[in-house]
Amino acid sequence: MPEENVINIDGSEYAFDDLEDDAKVYIAHISSLQNEINALQMKLLQLDTARPVFVEKLKEALPSNKEEEKEVIN
Repeated sequence: MPEENVINIDGSEYAFDDLEDDAKVYIAHISSLQNEINALQMKLLQLDTARPVFVEKLKEALPSNKEEEKEVIN
């Protein structure tokens, strides 16, 4: 016997196939939105992880204070 798709909303269970079409559309929208939220959270994590690397690379690319002092003295 095939397993029935059951949707749990606020503690109540509903057979997906028994829902009205508009309810099925809302479930699809909610699922799509959750997938997009998850993707954006992953992208934010990637950006937060990459940013310090570029800050460090910038610091390495800047002239050091000692080099600046030498240029001012000469």
